[in-house]
Amino acid sequence: MSGIRASIFGAAAVLGLTLLSACGQAATTAGSPNAASDAQKLVQGKVVALTSATVGDLGQVLTGSNGKTLYRFDEDRTDPPTSTCVDDCEAQWPPALAPEGDLEVQGVDKALVSTLTRKDGTKQLTVAGWALYEFAKDTGPGDTKGQGVGGVWFAATPEGEKASQNTAEGAEPVLATAVVPGLGTVLTSGAGLTVYRFDKDTTSPSVSNCEGDCAAKFPPVLTTSDDIAVKGVDKASLGTVLRKDGKKQVTAKGWPLYTSVEDKAPGDAKSQGFKGTWFAAAPDGQKATENKEIALTTASVGNLGTVLTDKGGMTLYTFDKDAADVSNCSGDCAVKWPPALVTSDGFEVQGVDKVLVSTITRDDGGKQLTIAGKPLYTFAEDEVCGEAKGQGVGGTWFASTPEGKKAGV
Repeated sequence: MSGIRASIFGAAAVLGLTLLSACGQAATTAGSPNAASDAQKLVQGKVVALTSATVGDLGQVLTGSNGKTLYRFDEDRTDPPTSTCVDDCEAQWPPALAPEGDLEVQGVDKALVSTLTRKDGTKQLTVAGWALYEFAKDTGPGDTKGQGVGGVWFAATPEGEKASQNTAEGAEPVLATAVVPGLGTVLTSGAGLTVYRFDKDTTSPSVSNCEGDCAAKFPPVLTTSDDIAVKGVDKASLGTVLRKDGKKQVTAKGWPLYTSVEDKAPGDAKSQGFKGTWFAAAPDGQKATENKEIALTTASVGNLGTVLTDKGGMTLYTFDKDAADVSNCSGDCAVKWPPALVTSDGFEVQGVDKVLVSTITRDDGGKQLTIAGKPLYTFAEDEVCGEAKGQGVGGTWFASTPEGKKAGV
């Protein structure tokens, strides 16, 4: 409505970059989206379907009547306005539906706002022709966990453009790495979903042969810039290829990269080996293949960057009180900090210079992995891969970098 000014709400964006979860939520204050959501609901007794808020480093974005961030999907079309997000996609990205009665907006040019009719007959809100959605993992106002997911989902500005996220340290990257049990370290999207390559593509020149229904099942990893935001990935191996629709798809060693709609959470790799042509991509662009002998690999963990992990993806630590090739952690200490053990010297490593890796024999006969002469341990309180609860404990325990240095120090 041209006569109504934008309501600007302060919000703390929840953009924690752990591989498995985002943490924290803004406290409710008089100027926060939580406090403002009730005020958004009514204008002269009518429901406000769309408004705008300043959210973290995204600036002004569209929000629904409940104050939650609204997103647009690159695979949708605007002429005519069409939603291509259905079934499983729709469960993850609930359509922003128009309330009954007159369509009221606040802080948005009403001329840009309309609706489209979904297959079930419901009316979905659009802005500048783009269908609008919530994200199921956003728990309340101020959350923006959907920003950049799959390189195709972005918070929508009041003009219908993609909200631009600051790619400084702490912002979600386009590509990162994580450990998938049995596959070792693989490329992931910024949201932690496994990234794949397709054998029917080509690398010289880079060409994607996955379009239409194929691209619906394997969404391309997209970027809007040639300066690709990464975490724990060598930028020198990355590039882009222009798709038929004009969008830039990220490549690794020339291979176009994709996610899979079958994967619902970090650690999933349900499309590995699909039809003998789809494979999770290793950080060097090669196919990730099952190797149960991998004992040591790497992953991006929170704000620590790339750290060592065991084959299950659990963070590995060093102990300042150890000496070179000597472990001084035994008894109760070894219960809290289990040594990283191997059964023989015939193990493999991934993403680590094997020259730096060796073993020591503990007093109980177990073979403990070392990096640059420093014994390695897991932490009993880390329950899932991507956690690093042991970082800095006692001022003596630190996650290890692939070079054997203290991470985050």
